[in-house]
Amino acid sequence: MMKYRYSISLLLLLFFQAIAAQPVQHSGFWQAKDPMLEKARQLSITKPEQAIKLVESILQQSKKEGNRQTEAESYLLLGNIYEQIGQTTLARRRYTEALQALQREKSTGLKPIILYWLGSAELKEGQYQVARTHFQDCLASTGNQQLAARCREGLADLAVASGRIGEGELLYDSLRAYYKSLPDSIGVARIDAKKARFFVSQQDLPRARESYTNSLNYVQQQQLKPEDYEPIEQANRAIIQSSGNEQEKIDLSLNTVKSQQNFQLPPEARIGEQLQLADLYINKGELEEAEKYVKASRSLIREDVNPASSAEVYKKSSELNLKKGAYEAALEDYRRYMDENEKVLQQKQDELDQQVAILKEQGKIDLLVKDFDIEEKEQALLQSQVRNQRLIIIFLCLLLLGAAISLYFIVKNVRRRRQANQLLLLKSLRTQMNPHFIFNALNSVNNFISRNDERSANKFLSNFARLMRMVLDHSQKDFISFEEEVGLLELYLELEHFRFRDKFDYTFEKSPDIDYAAIELPPMLLQPFVENAIWHGLRYKEEKGRLEVAIRKENGMAVVQIRDDGIGRSRSIAIKTSQQIKYNSTGLQNVSRRISLINQAYQKQYTVTIEDQFPDAADTGTAVTLKIPIQV
Repeated sequence: MMKYRYSISLLLLLFFQAIAAQPVQHSGFWQAKDPMLEKARQLSITKPEQAIKLVESILQQSKKEGNRQTEAESYLLLGNIYEQIGQTTLARRRYTEALQALQREKSTGLKPIILYWLGSAELKEGQYQVARTHFQDCLASTGNQQLAARCREGLADLAVASGRIGEGELLYDSLRAYYKSLPDSIGVARIDAKKARFFVSQQDLPRARESYTNSLNYVQQQQLKPEDYEPIEQANRAIIQSSGNEQEKIDLSLNTVKSQQNFQLPPEARIGEQLQLADLYINKGELEEAEKYVKASRSLIREDVNPASSAEVYKKSSELNLKKGAYEAALEDYRRYMDENEKVLQQKQDELDQQVAILKEQGKIDLLVKDFDIEEKEQALLQSQVRNQRLIIIFLCLLLLGAAISLYFIVKNVRRRRQANQLLLLKSLRTQMNPHFIFNALNSVNNFISRNDERSANKFLSNFARLMRMVLDHSQKDFISFEEEVGLLELYLELEHFRFRDKFDYTFEKSPDIDYAAIELPPMLLQPFVENAIWHGLRYKEEKGRLEVAIRKENGMAVVQIRDDGIGRSRSIAIKTSQQIKYNSTGLQNVSRRISLINQAYQKQYTVTIEDQFPDAADTGTAVTLKIPIQV
């Protein structure tokens, strides 16, 4: 019985947590003057993480403009959001900051509202003395009767919680009379429910039941909000738990279930009472009566019902069927219970993700506030003090950044971490390509200078400068268009042919069927193959060679073929020095590793094949075929 009551409490806690600390919407105490802040206030109920992002920009603007009213309202809204996700300590800090923002304001109706929320947060944390002070300050400064009543209600709750029984009872009685005079039947019902819990704590069960019954009577046929029903539900649980008579518990629970039919309540609240009554009948051995209320609770299950409530319904139905000997039905209900539990776990994960997102935004706001504080202090401090404070801020920012990075890597999975490492290695390989390419190009310039061919050197340098500009521009990008890569390759071929024009001729064919601007590929992907063909194939050929570069479309792929009739790979290795072999190996290995990493990191399908063009000839030549996917 106690275990099930704990489950009921947990269900209700999950339900009421979503509305327990919403902005003071139910009482209409305040409405933001800034339209964007009012939009954030309304957004905070369903999408708190987006609301915080919006508040961050509003807070930044209000600090720049010195708008203390909007700044205080921003902090107040942040406090409401933090209470909504159960972060009462953070909420209390924000309410305190809202009060500090209004210190320079002579008169404002916002201050007593902040005092009320601050006192409520402190009451939840058990800080009774400061909560009492803030509730009293709220009473002294407000002209809003509804807000004053809520502050007196907070004082009454505080008096009971701190053991001042007589004071609490007097305050409850005065509040009941006030709400009755308005008339405000929901307010009367709420106070009666709180009095019922109060009488239970004093072991005065007759008066507790009387107050509870009065509470139900006052909310008959009322449009009842969940936050208004919560005190009634708490009183109901307190009375049932304190009663030692099973029939009395059943009668009380049955009365509550019948009364709920007149309330427009969410299904979760009604399900909880139905299951509680069913559990009482099961304990008494009246399984048919219990089944009636289990079925009633099942009829309330809809798609929008909290899965925790649905899970408890199926669990209780499974237990009941098991006691009745309906094993197949019990098994089916238990399966449904497990399915709903999976949804509960996912719901918890979503709530955790939401809290993480909100706390991340909290860190951004803290940095924003600290930055503005530093700017104000800089006007009154000497230059040396400012420098020290900046060092402290940088240190704090580094700590915060380290914490953010740690959190980032915790929530990421292994695949994302591996991808980050692959991208880092890919960038490293790309940076190794540039010095290798520049070194070979500068060798060409050096060749012209050594031959005193100043005119050729000047022309080569002019084109070389253009090429370097393109290479440096592309080196900062992960991907460039195929059109840019082809342009770079054409310019490179022109430069190399200018130097080795007695060694080879070349052709460059481009298919018109390919949209070169629409295809992206990593920079400097084709150039190493052309460079390898010239420097290690055609340069050592005795007679004049030929280099062919052809781009065509084939089976949804852009196929690049680079063919030469040079000495071939085997002879090239045989005649080169060890230093040349090292450079060649490094260049080809880098290209191969880049292609492999690109395929893994970006889910590409680049393929490259290298083979002898004329296997039976003395000069075997080399044919490189690179296939690039065309994105549709």
